[in-house]
Amino acid sequence: MAIYTCFDMVRDCRGNRPEGWAYLVTNYSPVIRRLLAQYYDGRPGLLERVLQQLMNPQSTLWAAPGHAEERIFVCALRQELLRLVELDAASQPPSIELDLEILTQALEPLTVIERQYVWLESMGYSNELTAQMMNLDVSSSEAARARADELLRNVLDQWRRGLVAENGLTLGRLATGTLGERCLPAKAYLDTLDGRITWQHKKDYEFHMMQCWYCLDHFCRIREADFAINKSKPLSEEEASPLIAKLGVVLPKKEKKGLLARMFAK
Repeated sequence: MAIYTCFDMVRDCRGNRPEGWAYLVTNYSPVIRRLLAQYYDGRPGLLERVLQQLMNPQSTLWAAPGHAEERIFVCALRQELLRLVELDAASQPPSIELDLEILTQALEPLTVIERQYVWLESMGYSNELTAQMMNLDVSSSEAARARADELLRNVLDQWRRGLVAENGLTLGRLATGTLGERCLPAKAYLDTLDGRITWQHKKDYEFHMMQCWYCLDHFCRIREADFAINKSKPLSEEEASPLIAKLGVVLPKKEKKGLLARMFAK
């Protein structure tokens, strides 16, 4: 029996096939709900609204030929969710603005691991969740963020705690715009997370991320996607069916098979 994959879903959604939309709702509604709660906790009715908007074959989410790796898809899904919600009702701008130039100047002494702690703070993750995401101790995250706060205070005329998180959406947009020809491929992040890299490659990747906000941001988003998938459980048929119907997805009726056909089905 053929296995239906994330790659198949992208192909079917691009072709506006109901099987793709049903798979999106069943398998990724929990992930979408988790991401929306992370960035827009308290805004009512977001899940159904963004699902309706995603169910457009012309959406930029479906522009790529396909995502053979689920975490790459969820990373792209996260970006599209933020874009759609911000178009609908933009978040309040930070009262004290940070940019990448200031961040580069302030965080120059930090290691690549410490920078990931700080960047995950910009994505709104607590020390506890960050520690889970990075499989490291909570105290390491707390120490890195406290050090980053002190470094920022030394270069800013106005400062208060929480500036990194407050500027998260802005910093993320700025980092996305710094993509360069030498930026790391997605496979580099996946291999790092899955422990499939040599020591030399690890050093090369970390050296690059010390100089590249795009790649640091992308790596943190891959970490987030990995975490969101592992913490989310697909909807049961009873949970998914009403939502699928509410979104107007009409699945083809399944043909009833005879006893022998069911016994020998492959």
